[in-house]
Amino acid sequence: MTVRVELEGHLGSEPSVREVNGRDFVELSVAVSQGYWSKTEDRWVDQGTVWYRVHPTSRRAGDEARLLHKGDAVVVAGTQSVEEFTRRDGTNGYAIKVNADAIYVSRIPKKADA
Repeated sequence: MTVRVELEGHLGSEPSVREVNGRDFVELSVAVSQGYWSKTEDRWVDQGTVWYRVHPTSRRAGDEARLLHKGDAVVVAGTQSVEEFTRRDGTNGYAIKVNADAIYVSRIPKKADA
């Protein structure tokens, strides 16, 4: 079963571009803030940040990713998977990966602008 997602967040670092078997491989780190607006408290209640590893799968998404910079607001659409890995201390960790067929610049403000 494929899980289709659409994320809206900010780039946590500059796009990583490296060559693998003669092809460019792009990876983005996207931070998505979790939370909700509390009507009773009249404020935003922050519930932390979820980080996603984003890999463009279409040529257009890859070209768009190369134009982005750390802190840019983006919308990412694609399929989600979870990848298990072993940390340096020997414990297991999990990474949320999105194979993105579309990446767009968003108009949500950067944290410093908010």
